[in-house]
Amino acid sequence: MLSDSNFYFHFLTPNIRIAIAFLLAIALNLYAIPVILYIAKKKNLFEVKDKNGNLVQAIPTIGGLGIFASFIIVSLSLINTCGLNDNTSCLGSLPPIIAGTTLIFFIGMKDDLLDVSYFKKMLVELIALFIIVVVGEVRINSLQGMFTFFELRYSASVLLSIFVGYIIINAFNFIDGIDGLASSLALVGSLVFGFFFMVSSDWEYAILSFALTGSLIPFIYYNVNGKERKLYLGDTGSLLIGFIITVLVFRFNQLNSFDLYTHYFVAAPAFSFAVVLVPMYDIVRVFILRMFHLESPFKSDRRHLHYVLVDIGLTHLQSTGLLLFVNLAFIAFAYFFNSLGNSNLMYIMVSAMISFSLFATWIKRRNS
Repeated sequence: MLSDSNFYFHFLTPNIRIAIAFLLAIALNLYAIPVILYIAKKKNLFEVKDKNGNLVQAIPTIGGLGIFASFIIVSLSLINTCGLNDNTSCLGSLPPIIAGTTLIFFIGMKDDLLDVSYFKKMLVELIALFIIVVVGEVRINSLQGMFTFFELRYSASVLLSIFVGYIIINAFNFIDGIDGLASSLALVGSLVFGFFFMVSSDWEYAILSFALTGSLIPFIYYNVNGKERKLYLGDTGSLLIGFIITVLVFRFNQLNSFDLYTHYFVAAPAFSFAVVLVPMYDIVRVFILRMFHLESPFKSDRRHLHYVLVDIGLTHLQSTGLLLFVNLAFIAFAYFFNSLGNSNLMYIMVSAMISFSLFATWIKRRNS
């Protein structure tokens, strides 16, 4: 006879919970977005200038609110936190993950509504990362031989994870400049990691991944096809999805620290880098260019790769589609050529990305 504590998870098998998480997240955000648009209209919560100060159509920038609400409700409802059934997988790190996600959400929301200094945002992001890395123990603990480094000491693991996490979070924030780009890249990332967690029987992280996937789908529809019902991610959404993707990257690398799984990756760091390559390359590239011109690395400009493509003559959707294709190509390459090892894969992918951006910049200058 089943006890009350395990009745719920006995009948909701992992695959069923994953399906429910995906569909419920879609349904919740489909409900939330029209409500958000109504409130934004009533309270005049609109962005009338883009990041470069240009006047644009008045569009709400709090699309991350629906993603946050859907993700949190689904995660708390369907993920086993170890206290309900000892016979299934569980995610004891969920409370720190939710705590970090909530911190990121509030600093992003405040920035969208009132503006926040880069220092304050950085401080909150680092605190959120400290929570998941130290309290939640979700971090990069091995480089699998990348640049001759293997298992990391605790202090090195913590510092590297916080540093990498900070870059990923802000990479998604920086690349959120044209319709559908940041959200589509996060959608691909959550799907890739979600399927890996499924085949690895890491069910609770699979639910976490598909909760994000489902939350993103309605937003992408409204962001790309909304017309008069359009909305943007804002810092609320871009920081949020960057943080969740960071958690998934860390967990993916943790699972591949040791050869314990059937679907073990011999070059997990390089593969996870391929998943976030486009936004990470873009933020490093613009930081270097801005500092080279003696400008603040946080100054807004049109040096981003997606703006280069738009300036060439591509539409927002065409630029998003091209960068999404590039990202998928790198993911496929890292998957099928995983045996090349971390260092070789990293050299090849970074070189290819540099070549792509140089070619795009050359076309832009030629056309101008």
